[in-house]
Amino acid sequence: MAAVEKIITALSELEKDIDSLSMKVQDMKKRILTNSDKEISQLREKVIEVARTESEKIIATAKNEAEEKSQKILEDAEINLTKLKENTKLSFDKSVKLVVDSVLNKDDAI
Repeated sequence: MAAVEKIITALSELEKDIDSLSMKVQDMKKRILTNSDKEISQLREKVIEVARTESEKIIATAKNEAEEKSQKILEDAEINLTKLKENTKLSFDKSVKLVVDSVLNKDDAI
């Protein structure tokens, strides 16, 4: 009987050791999950910061390009406006001359 009791005692201790190891594994699992969550959170913040920095660079570049294009468009518009004013002045002067000539010729005809 003593041998059976020793085996039962040994099995009981083995069961306690297994339970203890199981609890330690569960605890380690929780710590690993906690650390993983922290790492994920930190990596997410880093990715967001990198994305923010890159988007700011892209926006700044696009803004500079847009400002350069708008400046070019403004310069072109000024040139076209000057040409238009010159053409309008030339046309006006010609129109006035034609009207005056017409009026003078009509008066001569009457």
